[in-house]
Amino acid sequence: MADDERPIAVLVDREGLGDAMLKVPFLRAVRRAFPDRPVWWIATHQTAMEDELRPLFADDIAHVIAHAGLKGAPAEVLPRLRALPAFARVFDSRTQLSAVRLARQALRCDGFYCCLPGFLLCDGTLPFLHGRPRNVADRMLALIRPATGDPPDPSGWLEPSPAAREAAQGFLPDGQTYVGIAPGSREAIKNWPLERFLEVARALIAQGLTPVFRLGPMETDIRQRVESGAPGALISVADLEAPPGQALDQLIAQAKRFSLLLANDNGVGHLVGGAGTPVISLFGPTDSRRWAPYAPDRRILRAQDFGGREMSAIPTSAAVAAVGEMLRRGVA
Repeated sequence: MADDERPIAVLVDREGLGDAMLKVPFLRAVRRAFPDRPVWWIATHQTAMEDELRPLFADDIAHVIAHAGLKGAPAEVLPRLRALPAFARVFDSRTQLSAVRLARQALRCDGFYCCLPGFLLCDGTLPFLHGRPRNVADRMLALIRPATGDPPDPSGWLEPSPAAREAAQGFLPDGQTYVGIAPGSREAIKNWPLERFLEVARALIAQGLTPVFRLGPMETDIRQRVESGAPGALISVADLEAPPGQALDQLIAQAKRFSLLLANDNGVGHLVGGAGTPVISLFGPTDSRRWAPYAPDRRILRAQDFGGREMSAIPTSAAVAAVGEMLRRGVA
């Protein structure tokens, strides 16, 4: 492969929807910095870029390799790394020293940039004097300057298809202020009690606002509780039968109609933030400094700030107050 045809490699570990979305600002910056280079997204294990996010980023990522097996015994991993083509740049998002060191050793590339503590093994000069950023999105964006000499340009938000935008307009017509609510996640310990979300919804309805509950494919069993616990709230349920990407397209379109979203630390929060909608995120056992969503405006409510680590430590009043504050900020 000629030098001017070498692709860009992005190495990742295991990525759910939220993990992958935190790297989207970096992906945009890479595409702007290297517009003529195809991007290869290479995951040690599973990546949402292979399935649910693939339709949204088909124009940005030329090739996805999932379950690449880039972690483990060197005798097994090194041949897999050496079988990959030469790259113009390699960006390694992983933070396990042994895995990153093997990639640095085996991959042929013109520059290697990684997220190890202190940016160890990273080429170029890093702009941070006080260590790497804690947040995953900021950490990845920090790799752009040493690779290019220029600051990153991550600007832009997810946009829905015209059909999804029209459907969202019909479901959420003009004339109301919509507040999205995403009450689930893939891990129960990350979930604020559903009753607290219902209490917030009732308080918003009393203020003339319209809550919109977004329920994922694993949360349809709580629909009846939402209907009985927050009469007047709207409910949007992800379509299990929809083609890949269509349910996310629908969610992005609805996000454009929300004034803000209230959510646990979950994939919906990351996707809605990626659509340019302000997000209030509720955190307990997970690290908000690392996993806070990338959004135009965000507010973090941490259980630790209310005397506990479990999600139930966050009072309903704090969430209602945060919604009011963010809505006022949006009006201003």
